[in-house]
Parts: sequence; structure tokens; C-alpha cells
Amino acid sequence: MSSSEPVGWRTAAITLWAVLGVAGILGRAVYALGGRGLATLRQGLGPLELTLLLVLTAALVYGEGVGALQERWVPAVVRRVGELRRGARRRDVVLAPLYGMGLVGGSRRTTLRSWAGVAAIVVAVLVVRSFPEPWRSIVDLGVAAALAWGTVALLVQAARAFR
Repeated sequence: MSSSEPVGWRTAAITLWAVLGVAGILGRAVYALGGRGLATLRQGLGPLELTLLLVLTAALVYGEGVGALQERWVPAVVRRVGELRRGARRRDVVLAPLYGMGLVGGSRRTTLRSWAGVAAIVVAVLVVRSFPEPWRSIVDLGVAAALAWGTVALLVQAARAFR
């Protein structure tokens, strides 16, 4: 769809549903993890814990937020949302955020890779939950920062692609 073509309400609604749905999923995780991390931060951290928080957060924002989310995952989500805009089955439109994330409606390879990513996230969550405080909250805050970066990257890239 060229930028000079008018965008119909259906296309705009599909785009908003897909992009804001994915952003909402990420935002929910940012809220939960960030809230837990900030609560621990308010209680106070020692110098070693604060240093680890800063180093881990910087590493996660750069490695996961920029490297994994902004540079690889977000462009794939935006590309798949573009596919929805050009026409998709009703089921894919209803599940647009999941379609954008590659969890439904894609090739077998894309769908398997996306679900493998979800499984890896679940395993990581289970492992981090076993950490004692404040270490669990330190990791949670770093992950929340990386996810926040990825959420902003998604919104910016989608706005550029679909304006």
C-alpha cells in the first residue's frame, strides 16, 4: 500500500488492533516486572546490588531491548502486521496481535520458532522466580527496562511504516 493511498477504517482498525495488542502484551509485562523491581529499589539496595542492577539493566537493554527486540523481533512484527493490512483471514484479524508475533497464521517454521521463544521465556521466568530477593527483583527490573525499550521501538517503527 503506497503512502498516497487512503487507508480505510478497516485497515486502520486492523493495524491498531495488531500493534496496540502486541504493545499491550509487552506493556503488561513491563508493568508487572517493573513494579516489582521498583518496590525492591525503594526498599534500598546495597552497593553491590545497585552495581549489579545498573550493569544487568544496561546489558539487557542493549542485548535484548536493542539487539533482539528492536533490530530483529520488532521488524518481523511490523512486517507481519503489514501482511494483515493487505488482506488476511478473519481468524488472523481477530488474533492480530498473536499473528503479528508469529504465534498463529504463519509458516510452520515461523510459528514453531515463535512458540519456542515463548517456551524459552516461560523457562526463564520459572528460573528467575526461584531467585531470592533482591536478586529476583534486580533481574525483573532489567527485563522490564528491555521490554519497555522494545515496546517503544515497536510503536515507533509501526508508526513510521504505517503512516
